[in-house]
Amino acid sequence: MSSCKDEHLQLTLHGDLADLLLRQYRQNTEIRYPLSRRASIKDILEAMGIPHTEIGGIQKAAQQLDFSYLPEPGEKLNIYPVPAGPAALQPSVLRPDPPTEIRFLVDINVARLAVLLRMAGFDTVSLREEENVPGKREVAQQSRCSGRIILSRDKELLKHREVAFGRLVRTQDPTAQLYEIVDLYGLRSNLEPFSRCLRCNGLLIAVHKQRVMDQLEPLTKKYYYNFMKCGSCSQVYWKGSHHEKMIALLKPIMA
Repeated sequence: MSSCKDEHLQLTLHGDLADLLLRQYRQNTEIRYPLSRRASIKDILEAMGIPHTEIGGIQKAAQQLDFSYLPEPGEKLNIYPVPAGPAALQPSVLRPDPPTEIRFLVDINVARLAVLLRMAGFDTVSLREEENVPGKREVAQQSRCSGRIILSRDKELLKHREVAFGRLVRTQDPTAQLYEIVDLYGLRSNLEPFSRCLRCNGLLIAVHKQRVMDQLEPLTKKYYYNFMKCGSCSQVYWKGSHHEKMIALLKPIMA
């Protein structure tokens, strides 16, 4: 008699993870993956198209696994997305050392999101503003060293081992991207609108009108009285006609 050993790994994908798969794996959420080589579960999932930043849990029966786990043929694993809400930044088996502050590093491919995050009051660095745009590995290392969460639409960037916390931004509209990030990380109660400079990310401070008169246009001098100034680049802000539009944009996510 001959016995047939199952040389496949059975993966069950939860949430929207199946949407991130390469085309050849996108038939359904139950996948039989051939184990033709010895590889970690991180490498297997990323070979299938899912960056490790999008994975919130890897479970074998009741056991929680880390990214270095080496699957055996015939095993059945459940793969879960990063949970929405504050739990996304809580310590876990996959990410035991979460960032102590909510700070973002925004890739060039979602550059307009950086301005909206600053408008909402989040500490945000934009790669578009870098004098020399770094390569993927340098960006990944920058994220690790600074403790910033990478936001990008580049899967290959998010696959770098140095990246612990990041998000493959799903939507293309900048406003929808803002809502996506705020809801993913449960940040509605963290909003501090109009506390940061949209140009450089510096903190804004209230300033007397007389101290910024030389930076104002004639009509602004005539009709506005309250001003804020960036402590880093000296950009001046006031509640002009654009202010109501920004309030309307933020209203859906304000706690």
